[in-house]
Amino acid sequence: MARTRTEDADVCRRCSFQGPTCCRITTGQEEYCFPLSQTEKERIQELVPYTGGFVVSPNSKAFIDYACRLFPGEEEEVRRIFPEGKEHFRLAVDSMGACRFLGPLGCEIPQEARPYYCRLFPFWMAGRTVTHFDTPTCLARREGGTLARILDILDTNKATVKDLYGRLRLVWGLPPSKGANPVKKTF
Repeated sequence: MARTRTEDADVCRRCSFQGPTCCRITTGQEEYCFPLSQTEKERIQELVPYTGGFVVSPNSKAFIDYACRLFPGEEEEVRRIFPEGKEHFRLAVDSMGACRFLGPLGCEIPQEARPYYCRLFPFWMAGRTVTHFDTPTCLARREGGTLARILDILDTNKATVKDLYGRLRLVWGLPPSKGANPVKKTF
């Protein structure tokens, strides 16, 4: 039986309470949390005056290698943006690995202020192609199976994914992708 959009609307909230996901990590894996740009951090602070939601993390070799895997062919640029020995901001997690902005009803950050990586997940770009991470922890991926169905479950589309990916690149300091569509909206 097919679900209605109303039933699927809370897939991220339901997923966030199932264990390690994009909102909950395994304790000790904080090194692999995605970075936050200053722009993203300030936008969150403006809308969610919550203290303790951010931490500074070192640009360790493991973190940099992970970031390089997200942008194949751009390793030199990633290493320039996140030089080893320097630091970056990320979202804080509690002692159980849950994002500090994860509340009883899901994410407490309004959708439009969430970090671009959060808004993109589980989607990503491979060149000019919208794809998704094959992560078994993502409930939308498990319930949807196909890219088209996951997009539908999360009430988004390829154009939005491309736009968010372009924004993420810009706020992280990466140049626009060759052949990418221009970012249409302001930050």
